[in-house]
Amino acid sequence: MIIAMVIIVAGFILAPQINWWWWQRFPPDLPAEMAQLLEKHAPIYSQLSEDDKREFRRRTFLFNHGHNFMPQVLEKMPLDAQVMIACAPVTMTFHKEAFLLPKFENIIVYPHPFPSPQYETKFHASEIYEPDGVVMFCLEHVLRGFVDPRQYLNPAWYEYAKVFAISYPNENLGDWSEVSWSKLETVSGFSGEALERWIGLPDLDLRAMGIAFFFLFPARFQEVLPEQYEQLAAVFRHK
Repeated sequence: MIIAMVIIVAGFILAPQINWWWWQRFPPDLPAEMAQLLEKHAPIYSQLSEDDKREFRRRTFLFNHGHNFMPQVLEKMPLDAQVMIACAPVTMTFHKEAFLLPKFENIIVYPHPFPSPQYETKFHASEIYEPDGVVMFCLEHVLRGFVDPRQYLNPAWYEYAKVFAISYPNENLGDWSEVSWSKLETVSGFSGEALERWIGLPDLDLRAMGIAFFFLFPARFQEVLPEQYEQLAAVFRHK
């Protein structure tokens, strides 16, 4: 009886590791409606081969289960919102064998702009806090940016560009010293001032925003910033 109890307790304790081991080898696919969501609103996904689409969905599933989503105010984290957030980091790391971001395991999601200990008086749409490995988002901004990227920025692209740079410090992300916010406005149509109002914080990271636009507006980015485009295409192995 004691041995049986030990086995049962060990099974409960090790269940997450066992599930993860199984999912890595036989990952369940995303529901059909999530695949349709990606097909409609994630242009990079829609350009992939069927095999790569399956791999993208596999990685999205594993990303969502390998990170700790912590909804605030919301009763639970909607699956479609997880996919809308995960789409950015899964795209950025799609060429890497190890694609999870263990330095930023915690994803806090609010339904609306929020203050934080770092910005107590500023309600904002997104933020990273490296010491605690936290990425924070306003769900409303994520939703609008995912559905209509020409009009709104999905802050997941901006924040995970910063996370990528921290997670892979040896990657050469190019020289941004001569790039101005006016050039990024030419690429995206979003002015620096408008982006500050949208994110809700001053002194935005120009390079991280540029990386976001590399994925969101690739043709225009290549035309306006050809040197940075070629460098990022080499890093992300994407054209």
